[in-house]
Amino acid sequence: MQFKDAAYEILKKAGQPLHYREIASRAQATGMLETTGLTPEATMGAQLYTDTLNPDSRFRRGDQRGTFLLKSAASGSIQQQIENIHSQVRKDLRKQLLQMPPQKFEELIRLLLEQMGFEETETTPYSNDKGVDVRGVLRSNPLSVVRVAIQAKRWTKNVGSGVVRDLRGSLKIADSEQGLIITPSDFSTSAIEEAQSVGKTPIQLIKGDQLVDLLIRHNVGVKQEQYTVPSIDTEYWTEVLGISLLEVEPPPVKISKSKRATTLGVTFPLTIQASYKNQSIIAQLMNLNGLVLWNNQEFATPSSAAKAVASDWKAVNGWDFWRYQDPETGEWEKIGKLRKRK
Repeated sequence: MQFKDAAYEILKKAGQPLHYREIASRAQATGMLETTGLTPEATMGAQLYTDTLNPDSRFRRGDQRGTFLLKSAASGSIQQQIENIHSQVRKDLRKQLLQMPPQKFEELIRLLLEQMGFEETETTPYSNDKGVDVRGVLRSNPLSVVRVAIQAKRWTKNVGSGVVRDLRGSLKIADSEQGLIITPSDFSTSAIEEAQSVGKTPIQLIKGDQLVDLLIRHNVGVKQEQYTVPSIDTEYWTEVLGISLLEVEPPPVKISKSKRATTLGVTFPLTIQASYKNQSIIAQLMNLNGLVLWNNQEFATPSSAAKAVASDWKAVNGWDFWRYQDPETGEWEKIGKLRKRK
């Protein structure tokens, strides 16, 4: 079971706010959570903190620091209706992906890449594509070019390790091409292991739920509709008319880590890059404590993530290895700079 799914079951059973450490502990004790990571509690906290920033999150933050609880809304309320719509749209979108023709699925992935900022995107001939369906180039700045080869598998069953090996064998090594497999279904355990094999070119994997997230985030086949809803202006009643409306007190404002990070000029999760053997490696820095997500695996520190990338290096300082694009200057800086700006 995934971290967030395990957290949902634990909080639903508890019926009260719990600290993320307690959530992780109960999930492991009941066998809901199986992980080989060394810091499951930190991973649980990072995933819940990040998830609560999404409007369709199932969780909200408690009044005590580090605590979380399930979103509660009265049946038939506006909030409940919005959540129901989000859930239904995700289900319908997933169903559409699973039923569409494979060639059209490849075309959809190409359009998604373009919306994400990729250039020179192209779909390869449907027959004899040698494991590559779509190719694209991402230029985050004039000095950083990422070439990606994608295998788009519109399968209802899990994608196996053979697909991973085929794509790896089709990469243009001279162009430092990176591999990515996208499917509306899921990946077998052997496929995940093969994609992360030490000593081999890593292959990124995107499954159904992640693909739905990307389509919604980049408005590909999805449109965002807005409705105007009235609410009581408590400031007007108290400041203009001098009437205190105790029964409609506004909810307390909670300052999260992500909001604090925004004051530093960046928002987490933060895309970071590193150069290794003439390849551009892309990962996500989840918080200021250094939690890194790379190759579908979480690392407690930037250094442990860097060592996983540069496995043949004796030692590596992750805070110097990884870089982020400073939104103020546009320059790529060592992520260690963020610690100095706390």
